[in-house]
Amino acid sequence: IPAVPIKAFKDLTLSCCPPEAAERVFMTSGTTGSGRGRSYHPTLAVYDASMRAGFAARVMRGRDAIRMGILFPDETALPNSSLAHYLALAREHFGTPDSAVFVGPTGLDLDALLAALAEAEASGEPTALLGATYAFVPVLDALKERGRRFALPPGSFLFDTGGFKGQSREMGADAFYDALSVTLGVPREACINMYGMTELSTQFYDDGNAVCPPVKSGPPWIRSRVVDPLTGADLPEGETGVLVHHDLAHFNSVSAILTEDAGVIVPGGFRLLG
Repeated sequence: IPAVPIKAFKDLTLSCCPPEAAERVFMTSGTTGSGRGRSYHPTLAVYDASMRAGFAARVMRGRDAIRMGILFPDETALPNSSLAHYLALAREHFGTPDSAVFVGPTGLDLDALLAALAEAEASGEPTALLGATYAFVPVLDALKERGRRFALPPGSFLFDTGGFKGQSREMGADAFYDALSVTLGVPREACINMYGMTELSTQFYDDGNAVCPPVKSGPPWIRSRVVDPLTGADLPEGETGVLVHHDLAHFNSVSAILTEDAGVIVPGGFRLLG
């Protein structure tokens, strides 16, 4: 199946249903082009089922629920954000009742976040912080400025996605996960990165970032290839090229996406190189 270049979503309307009939329209951040691509969903049932299955298997790992702190605006603030919807699903289906969103109309509520972290540390209740990669940077900076560190209880994890997108200062992967681990007391193997995009309905996960870049993989209904960027030919395992993803859950638009991401196929999945 020919893969559609990801930039096509910035310029074309690609939908099997009339766009006006879509239950939800997710829009890209616009950081990889001049426009904001649109992904039309006639129903969210398939997207939601794909998300819940992947999150349960790769993030929760047998746990039913965990207290969550969300470092990203909610769906009311960002109704066209697939990440806002994704995190809302995580909180609804896997978060305890006292889970909370710490980013509001005025930005990060640092005082409330610090209080929640202190409570988790004192109570011994495992806690998860989830959000865009760039949202963790001001938290790290604020804690360093205040001379604060936490030791979150065993079973806690940190979850980031999306990179920095010009929203914060850039950090190398090792420096980023080292800072998270030292500042919040969570081992790097419990620092999980999710790789996803608006143009897909399925996400990829790693098993922690003790070593960077880690191996990422997804559920059986999404497959990845690495191709030569000039010829489009498949490259053998171990050779660096451009990632192509085939996502059966993304049924209303194209299911094969040619990304602009460099990667290499390895046993068990692929390594995302940039």
